[in-house]
Amino acid sequence: MFSVPAALDQPVSVSLPCRTEPDDLWFSESPSELEQAKVLCAACPIRRACLAGALERREFAGVWGGEILDRGAVIARKRPRGRPSKADLARDAEIAAARAAAGVA
Repeated sequence: MFSVPAALDQPVSVSLPCRTEPDDLWFSESPSELEQAKVLCAACPIRRACLAGALERREFAGVWGGEILDRGAVIARKRPRGRPSKADLARDAEIAAARAAAGVA
């Protein structure tokens, strides 16, 4: 398991998904595995602090606080390898516009 920063340490009784699931899930190249990791983060008690810390440290990649980071920035989803379809590009544009309208990075 990867290490959660000391400031985020929780009592042993608190179950954090990043400490109970395999490390590879949080840093996978597979978009579906990253989406699975995001779902696991949804109920985590330190989700917001985890994301804030990752953004502050400019984590290069992985799922942090329920968001996918790529080169230190939050991305809506990770694309599989290869050329994206026009439908994927249109959906990504809609997601980006909705996030911008909501004031979410």
